[in-house]
Amino acid sequence: MTDTKKIKTVRKFHDLLNKGKLDEAHELLAEDLSAHTTAHIAAGAPPMSKAEVLESHQGIHQELEAKTTITDAKEVDGSVIVVGKSTFNHDTIKEVPFKATYEFIGNQIGKVHFETDPNHKVKSYSL
Repeated sequence: MTDTKKIKTVRKFHDLLNKGKLDEAHELLAEDLSAHTTAHIAAGAPPMSKAEVLESHQGIHQELEAKTTITDAKEVDGSVIVVGKSTFNHDTIKEVPFKATYEFIGNQIGKVHFETDPNHKVKSYSL
């Protein structure tokens, strides 16, 4: 099955993050990201701006050497649903499987909701 344009955008976003090309990856995020997102990385945290999301990704990439592998992606009603795993260079968390839903504003990623296995420390968060 051929990937749709939105699926290709999500794959490109993660490919760029994996390569450390964070600025290029964040060009794929909508400018008004904070107006359309709820970034609750910590329970009750306020929504994050696009700049704050970039800063967060810079820290994750530098400190944890995070890499994401997408094992399945499909477009459903205009959103992209992804199943994959993130791997980390961390003492206690090495791999976290996840399911993520990407919503779009035009051709850019406008909102992402991640869910992980309940056995992992990171349960869910949204960007």
